[in-house]
Amino acid sequence: MGSGEWGVGGRRVETKDSLMEFKGSLMEFKGSLMEFKGSLMEFKDSLTEFKGSLMEFKDSLMEFKGSLIEFQDSLTEFKGSSSILNAQFPMPNSQRN
Repeated sequence: MGSGEWGVGGRRVETKDSLMEFKGSLMEFKGSLMEFKGSLMEFKDSLTEFKGSLMEFKDSLMEFKGSLIEFQDSLTEFKGSSSILNAQFPMPNSQRN
């Protein structure tokens, strides 16, 4: 028999070629795993960016809430001022309707 061949049950198996094919398959698998890892890293980066966007949105909502509270306070203050004005300068009955 030549090098790299075994006689197994009357059949010839070319071990060197089989090992090279197996090594090639392993290299392809390693390449696929590396691509998958890259995709996972991109996904992780996207999630991190999304989290940042959500945090910015939350901050904007909090600012908006603060503005609404200030507006509500201004309305309450205005209502109080108008009540004082109405008490000091009541409108004649003919102008109320």
